[in-house]
Amino acid sequence: MGGAFIDCNQLFNELSNYNKQEVCSLTIFNLIARSDLQHAFDLVSQMISTPSEEAIESPSCVLRGNMKNRFDLGLNITLIRDEEGIAKCFCVSLIKNPSSPFDTTMPIHATPAFLSPGQTVTAALT
Repeated sequence: MGGAFIDCNQLFNELSNYNKQEVCSLTIFNLIARSDLQHAFDLVSQMISTPSEEAIESPSCVLRGNMKNRFDLGLNITLIRDEEGIAKCFCVSLIKNPSSPFDTTMPIHATPAFLSPGQTVTAALT
């Protein structure tokens, strides 16, 4: 549960401007705005350490992103637990970058409409 990517889909590659090999060499913390790292560590640590009986169904957090040439994208990170309530992995979705690290509005999930002009789509995390 160190936050290393194990897989991603083509849209994630296209939007983040990282290929699959690059993504799988990163952790979620590599894609978070530097100024928000301590806040991100605190939120993720809290998600992992909260006992499953006290946790909400699918705990998640929204964080501002830091991807090459994409300052408009953030991350929605959701903790996935097994049937015994043990934290197993994270599911990371790209979203429209929140305005601040404490933004509580619902995240707007990235779609192909978020592609840069001229960019097209050509085709989990532990």
